[in-house]
Amino acid sequence: MELGRKYKLFAFLNLAISITIVTFASIETHVAFILPPFLATAATKLPDPAWKFQRSLVIISSYLLSASIGVIFVLLGSGIFIAVLASIIAYGIELILNIEHPPSILATFLGVLERVSPIYILHPVLVGVLTIEGINYVISRIMKISKK
Repeated sequence: MELGRKYKLFAFLNLAISITIVTFASIETHVAFILPPFLATAATKLPDPAWKFQRSLVIISSYLLSASIGVIFVLLGSGIFIAVLASIIAYGIELILNIEHPPSILATFLGVLERVSPIYILHPVLVGVLTIEGINYVISRIMKISKK
């Protein structure tokens, strides 16, 4: 199989497997509102045979930062204006810290609109991003093995 097609196949598998797991977790815990950023993250991931732990740390950090800012801004109220303001601030901080991952700001936006509590940082955000990154790691390893 051509390498480009193989990457696309593994990218599709990454999306399908990780989002299926996150979707079932969302249904069971009734927190499906966070699925859009995870869909975006999973859809933008190509398995990397030389999997970079640093990139996964950036994605995990950006989601945790965004979720934390969302929780903080909930204290100011809710509504679209506060959600947008919090998202802009979250992305600005990500840029300054060099941990930008644009889909993560949806965790801020949705968190403010849903008026989340601090547990939001752990579930669904941390659980979701670890699931996506874990599946990507496994698929990257499989891809590396299948290249041999």
